[in-house]
Amino acid sequence: MTTAQLRTSRPRRVLTVVSILATALLIPSLIYSQAGRIVNSVGKMLPADAAPLARQVIRHMTPEPISLDSSIFPYDTRGTILPFEVLLTRDEDMIPGPGAAERWESNEDATKWTFYLREGARWSDGRPVTAHDFVYAYRRMVDPENANIYAFFYYDLENARDINHGKLADMSQLGIRAVDDLTLIIETDHPAPYLPHVVSFGDAFPVPRWAVEKHGRQWTDGENIVTNSGFKLQEWQRGIQMTFVPDPNYNGPNQPYLEKVIHPFRDRAASNILPYETNEVDVESVDLSEFDRVRNDPVLSKELVRMQDPATWYLFFRTQEPPFNDIRVREAFTRAINREAIARVILRGVASPAYSMLPPGFTDFDGPAYKPIQQYDPPRAAQLMSEAGFPRGRGFPKQELWLRAPDPTTRRVAEAMQTMIKDHLGVDVEVRSADDTAYMNALFGWQMNIGFINFGADYLDPRNMLDMTWRSQPKGAGRQDWTNEEFDSLLQQAIEITAPERRSALYKQAEMKLVSEYAAAFVYHPQGLQLRKPYIKGYARKSDGTVGRRFDYTKIYVGK
Repeated sequence: MTTAQLRTSRPRRVLTVVSILATALLIPSLIYSQAGRIVNSVGKMLPADAAPLARQVIRHMTPEPISLDSSIFPYDTRGTILPFEVLLTRDEDMIPGPGAAERWESNEDATKWTFYLREGARWSDGRPVTAHDFVYAYRRMVDPENANIYAFFYYDLENARDINHGKLADMSQLGIRAVDDLTLIIETDHPAPYLPHVVSFGDAFPVPRWAVEKHGRQWTDGENIVTNSGFKLQEWQRGIQMTFVPDPNYNGPNQPYLEKVIHPFRDRAASNILPYETNEVDVESVDLSEFDRVRNDPVLSKELVRMQDPATWYLFFRTQEPPFNDIRVREAFTRAINREAIARVILRGVASPAYSMLPPGFTDFDGPAYKPIQQYDPPRAAQLMSEAGFPRGRGFPKQELWLRAPDPTTRRVAEAMQTMIKDHLGVDVEVRSADDTAYMNALFGWQMNIGFINFGADYLDPRNMLDMTWRSQPKGAGRQDWTNEEFDSLLQQAIEITAPERRSALYKQAEMKLVSEYAAAFVYHPQGLQLRKPYIKGYARKSDGTVGRRFDYTKIYVGK
C-alpha cells in the first residue's frame, strides 16, 4: 500500500485546562480572558476575530424544500443546509477529505476501497452511526422501487447498474458491505480511482433505517428527522423558514462555528437583492438583471463575489423521434444560436460560450477544439433545414422549449434563443416553464422535444459529466434519449483503465463524438454571483478574485 493510497486525518481541537474544565461543567460558552477567544455552544473555539457568540447567526434565503431526503429525491432540498455527513466531505475546491470516515485506502487497481469510520459518531437521536447505515443507504439509492433519478451516480459499485435496471433482485450483491460497525468496504466493477469523489457526493449520506421504516416519505419532516452532521434541524416553520443549529452529538472534523443558520423561504422566480439591502439576509444570490446596479453601487460592489461554477448550460433534443432524429435538424438548431452574444450581452460577461460538455476547471477542458463544429453559422443552419425538407421552417412543427423553474436570467436566455431560431430557421418555439419535480419527471420520461438545462459538475473528472450524463440508459434512468455505440464504447474503455493519459485521450474522443453528433447545443459555462456581508468570514478568495463553488457553513463565521 502506498502513501497515496492511504489517507488519514483526525479532528484536532485546541484546548486549554480552562476549556476542559468548562466543558466538564457543561458551560455553554467561555470567553478566554487572556486572548479574547470564544468557545461556542458545542465546544468549538472561534477564530480570534470572531464576533460575540450572540452574533454567530447567518440568514440565507432559499425556496422551501419538499423534503430533505435528497438521497432519493435529489431536487427536493432546493439549496438549504443538508444536515447529513457523507463518508468523505469536500473543501471549497471539491477535494475530498475526512467526513464520517476518518481514513480510507484502496487496493492497487482501485477496485476495492476500505473506509474506517470515526469512533463515537452519533446520530442526532443519540444512536451510533455505523457502517451498516451506509450499506442501507446505498442499497436504498439504487433500489429500482425507489425510482431514484440519480441512481446512475452509483453505477461504479459492483452490480449497481443491474440492480437498478431490475436485472438482479438480490440487493446483497451490491458492492458495499460492513465488516463491522466501523469498517466499510466498497467494491467496483472496474478501476475507479475517482471513487473518493463519488462517496463525497452530498446526497450519498447514511440513512437511519429506523426513522425511514417508521415515517416513510415523511422521515425528514421537522418532528421526525434524524441527522448525523455538525448541524441539526431545530425548527421547520412551514411556509416561513428553517433553522439549523450545531448538534452537540457530533464529534467530527466539521463542527460549525455558527450558532444558527436560518433559511427564510421564497420562490426562486421572486429572487432579488432587496432583502440583502434591508439587512434581512447576510448572503444573497445576484440575478444578472441586477448585476449592473450592484457593480456600480459603491457599497454593494465591494460585497460582490464571483463563484467558480464548473457547469454547462445546454439545449438538448429528443433524438429518437421526428423531427430531431435528423442530425441535420439538430445541427441547424445548434448553429442558429449566437453564444457569444448571449454570453456578452445577456450574461454581461459573467459566463463563457460553450461548445462542449466539459467546462473550464476540468483538466480535460478543450472547448476551442470543438468550436468549429458547434459555432454560430446562420447560412449553414438555413441550408441544413432546406436539406432536411424544411426550407425557412415550412412544414416544421411548432416546438416547446422546456425550462426548469427558471430565474429571470434563464428565461431571458431562452427567449433570446427563441428569437434566434425564429429568425434563422423560421421555426416557432414556445417557452414553457415547469417546477423542479415536473421538469425532472418529464426529462427522465423523455417527454421533451427540446429542453434547456444545466449540469454542474459533481466532481472534476470527465466520468461525471460525460459518462454519468450522456451514456446510453433506458427511459427513466437516462436524462436524454440520445444513444451512440461508439461513444458508449469509448466511455467503457476509459473506466477500465487507470493510466491518466490514456483515460484523457479516450474521454476527448468520446466528447468529440457527442459534440459532432449534435446530441445537444452547448450554450454557455456560467459563473455564480453572490452578495456577502463584509462580516462573513471563513472563506478564501483565489488569485483571480473568485471564491470556491461550495459555501461551507461549517467553516463560515461572523467577524467583529
